[in-house]
Amino acid sequence: MTDARARRVAVKHVGTTRAARGRIHAMDGERFLLDRGRSLAVHRRDAFLALGAVRPLSRVELPSVTRGTATPDGGFVLCGEFRVWCAAPDGTTRWELSDGIWPDGVRGDRVRGDVTVSPDGSLAAVVKSTLVTDPSLPAARVDDGPPERRYGRDVLLLLDTATGEVLGRQPLDVPALLTTSHVWHPDGSRLAVSCWDFWDSWITHWLTAGGDGLRMLGQTTMEEATAFLPGSTRLLTMRRAEGFGGSREANELASYDTDTSERLAVHDVGDLLGGWGDPSGTHPYLLDAERLILTVSPRDGNTDSRSRHWLCDANTLRPLGLLDYSVHPGAGHAVTPLGDGTWLTRRGRQVDRWALA
Repeated sequence: MTDARARRVAVKHVGTTRAARGRIHAMDGERFLLDRGRSLAVHRRDAFLALGAVRPLSRVELPSVTRGTATPDGGFVLCGEFRVWCAAPDGTTRWELSDGIWPDGVRGDRVRGDVTVSPDGSLAAVVKSTLVTDPSLPAARVDDGPPERRYGRDVLLLLDTATGEVLGRQPLDVPALLTTSHVWHPDGSRLAVSCWDFWDSWITHWLTAGGDGLRMLGQTTMEEATAFLPGSTRLLTMRRAEGFGGSREANELASYDTDTSERLAVHDVGDLLGGWGDPSGTHPYLLDAERLILTVSPRDGNTDSRSRHWLCDANTLRPLGLLDYSVHPGAGHAVTPLGDGTWLTRRGRQVDRWALA
């Protein structure tokens, strides 16, 4: 083990609040989004950190098999089995898009894609499935049912969040995906879309996005997009050793210049897992333009059930040391960076805020 991997990085405990269980997402400097699976709620950041998730600014109940996100005005853009729609803060529907979004949604077992909103709230992105109905045309994939379904390439839709108008359509190199994750650049000019289709692991595309539509810039395989570095065109990705297609096993952090598609840096983080960590539970969270936190969760059945958080250089991707939470142990796996060098972790209903010492 190198000195960097053996080094402990001191952190200071800034505060603790008690809040309902759920994933916390920092919307901006003033608000949080609390995703509880069956509901989404927007909270004032200062009140949340002081009192927990008590009185949200706005809230929406999620129907079964639905995902969503919040808009800057406290509304929500949601996607379900058959449609994408926008709800106002009071819950009324502003617009709805339901024309063949997930044509096989009758199975009702999952949402085919996720939906995300640009930092300024003006744009939404969602990936839709497409069926090939003309028997003379080739299909990218066939599910032999019953009933048999023939799929073409999935399509990324760029929507105007004010009206639901489709501003751009971009076919992707993946048919009938299982799920997607989207990452917006902090300035809203670019979008990375990672599609999981089981047979080929992640397929990631990066594009420009704006009122004039979408433009494809590049792509990579086996890697999931995780964050854009502020003030640059650099995209961070994560590869996990899934063992697909006899490919080389690797657990790698990497970065790409999305202008040229050049791979700028790569670092194998497999030795941080050793025989303890679970590759599928490894995720980087960008702390600021210079540093990121790589969380590693334990394998099932491991007697030490606590996650480990490594501080890494955001440019070289090399580990700087293991974050030392011993002053207040028990930090959970997920991290919520707040954009000011501090971050949140969870211990059940307890939410802790941290900073580097």
